[in-house]
Amino acid sequence: MISVPLAATLFWWLGVRYFNSQLRFLEYQQFAAVVTVGVAGGYQLYFWVQRNRFRRRAVCLKISLDDRIPFVPEWIWLYSFLYYLMMGVTVVSIQDLGEGVQIIFGGMILLLTGCAIFYFFPTYVPHTFRKFEATTLSTRYLAFVQSMDNDRNAFPSMHCALATYVGLVVMDLPIIGIWIGSAYIGFIVISCLLVKQHVIADTVAGVALGALIFYLNLVLNTG
Repeated sequence: MISVPLAATLFWWLGVRYFNSQLRFLEYQQFAAVVTVGVAGGYQLYFWVQRNRFRRRAVCLKISLDDRIPFVPEWIWLYSFLYYLMMGVTVVSIQDLGEGVQIIFGGMILLLTGCAIFYFFPTYVPHTFRKFEATTLSTRYLAFVQSMDNDRNAFPSMHCALATYVGLVVMDLPIIGIWIGSAYIGFIVISCLLVKQHVIADTVAGVALGALIFYLNLVLNTG
């Protein structure tokens, strides 16, 4: 209750100073509250799908090339925090509430599409990918992240899907641009593979889904 208005105040200051945002202070507070509720609800739906489709047989989409990708647990920090940093940039850069609603609507379509796939086509990464000794700060944090899901929402990677969606949204910002936006998507994809949270098929499908929903939402709002 305290952190959301404080974060919204910071977003307002950054948005006005660096992104020439036209939103008023109160509008930033309203938008931050809506985003918070949307993210919280999205996580609830994601985990509900995990808990309610155990009767469906899950499959693994690993190919031989996945075994050649090294395990680099230090990438868990980029995997976890770069993700939320760019989501914050998206909130900061909003120019008006109408634009914000359009972005949230596209994110809802993305979430619902992904969860529908998870429910009817559950997938998992190889169990051997999660067998490691949690002896360092990175491996302990990775083990903590993995403890919060049951490894049945693998394809498509929603981490990659949302990163692609957000990356495409912020590419139009002068302070971000196509190169930083593309690098952000690339780093998230690489981190998903190096920490063994996903296989190649998951990440490719995630990027494709994120791009598809972004352009579909763009057409719906400009057509």
